Amino acid sequence: MPQQSNLSTLHISELNVWYGKNQILKNLTFDVLSKQVTAFIGPSNSGKTTLVRCLNRLNDLSVDFRHTGNILFKGKNIYASKINASEITKQIGMIFQKPIPFSKSIYDNVAYGVRIDGIKDTIQLDDIVEDSLRKAQLWDEVCDNLQSSPDILSNGQQQQLCVARALAGNPEVLIFDEPCEQLDATETPKLEAIVQSLKTQYTLIFVTNKRRQAARVSDVAGFLCCGELVEFGQTEQIFTNPKDKRTEDYVTGRLG
Repeated sequence: MPQQSNLSTLHISELNVWYGKNQILKNLTFDVLSKQVTAFIGPSNSGKTTLVRCLNRLNDLSVDFRHTGNILFKGKNIYASKINASEITKQIGMIFQKPIPFSKSIYDNVAYGVRIDGIKDTIQLDDIVEDSLRKAQLWDEVCDNLQSSPDILSNGQQQQLCVARALAGNPEVLIFDEPCEQLDATETPKLEAIVQSLKTQYTLIFVTNKRRQAARVSDVAGFLCCGELVEFGQTEQIFTNPKDKRTEDYVTGRLG
């Protein structure tokens, strides 16, 4: 069994992924360090979303998915037979490209998963909802409208609500899969600021097609191309002194 560093939350070793006969990821090995933002960049169809969906077992939903290699989360293989996939998805939450609030009130959106976990006490629920909305920097804007539908919120605010909903479940890792794709130029900086504020408490993974965004938000970056992890290291090094010509071509805009 591959060894995991004490500093890393996730250790990925020789990961290969196929959908049917089509190989999407090829022999990926890297560590995701605790309390940092790790960004993955690369052209469309380079395997970024497939990768992050492996990290919380969302790829289990694809009937033609198969993989080889190991993904260790706190030292345990998340694909081991005794591991409950639903427990992994709770500990490794995910924010998607498009915000999808539930057809419930703002309050019930945030409290939904917590109630499923068995918490019924009103005071405890109130505290969790407020804390999660504050971390998502949405509390001041919705505190007087908690029983209203999320339809009253802007697109960016709905994405913040989805962040709060994920945080309410107390995950250790939070994955952002191109979370600004549906946001406008005024909403994107706020979400980036939220990501920066969360890294003091959570391990964050951030997927983006926007090079400058990755440079702004991340501590560590990985460049994926054609399913290969071409280069992985400190963000400053990746963007200012890349070791691989393909990485240099991508971060300078000559590729992708």
